[in-house]
Amino acid sequence: MMKILKNNHGEGTYIETVVFVLVVVIFLSFTLNLFSIISAKQQLDVCADQLTRQIQLSGEVDSDTDKLFNSICSGVKVLHDTKYTVNTTYHSGKKIQLGTPFEVKVTAKAYLGGFGDFGLFPINLVSVGAGVSEEYWK
Repeated sequence: MMKILKNNHGEGTYIETVVFVLVVVIFLSFTLNLFSIISAKQQLDVCADQLTRQIQLSGEVDSDTDKLFNSICSGVKVLHDTKYTVNTTYHSGKKIQLGTPFEVKVTAKAYLGGFGDFGLFPINLVSVGAGVSEEYWK
């Protein structure tokens, strides 16, 4: 048994190669997952900008805003618990008076996990859009 352990004929390089390949595959998996999260963050930014523009033009937060939000965010499979909030002073109900500033904040959670959807490392993503209402309410 000691002869086998002291043997330096290169059998150990097979194990080193397997471990090296395993480490490289795990690294590539995390890298690809990270790029998908970066892409999802860019799509979240676009969502915040489009919601801001829709609220600017309509002057209110209504069901059309919800429909736009759902249609934009439904295509992003990496994001979980996606929601938006609008911070402003409302005129009446959910109507925003002409010239009143508002802020749209879109939040979501993504997971950096490697193989599959294990959810090892949760990452909170936030996108913010700001605008001014362009609608006059009597």
